[in-house]
Amino acid sequence: MFEQAPEWISRSPRIRKVIVRIWRAFLRVQRATLAQAVLVARRPDDTVLAVATPSGNLRLPSLELDGWEPVGAQVQAWADGVLRQPSKLELQLIDGTPGKTGVTFLYSANPGEYPAEAGCTWLKASLARSAFSAGDRRLLLMSK
Repeated sequence: MFEQAPEWISRSPRIRKVIVRIWRAFLRVQRATLAQAVLVARRPDDTVLAVATPSGNLRLPSLELDGWEPVGAQVQAWADGVLRQPSKLELQLIDGTPGKTGVTFLYSANPGEYPAEAGCTWLKASLARSAFSAGDRRLLLMSK
């Protein structure tokens, strides 16, 4: 990074320190904008939680992550709001690498006998595979 910098930057530890801090903050923001969490919630009757997109399609619940907060705390608070009850989450896998496609944290939850009338869409797992996009279908299959 400093090979191409002017000589006065590489000689000054104070300036180097400021530049490194700015660079690290930039990288953290970049990682944060390219990370998401996806939740696969399954009930005992083999139904999967789905949410509707603005276009009317169904997909797995997902959250864009904030790089300034711990991932686990963000996901737990979000999942408690989605499921409308505290639930034990389990990290299934981390998919992807930092880059244009981003990183996906796949979490699973077992909400128990949660009522279907609470504004959530619960699909049979066999129907969910055909209703979801290819990416969500892949994540659903990997969550088992």
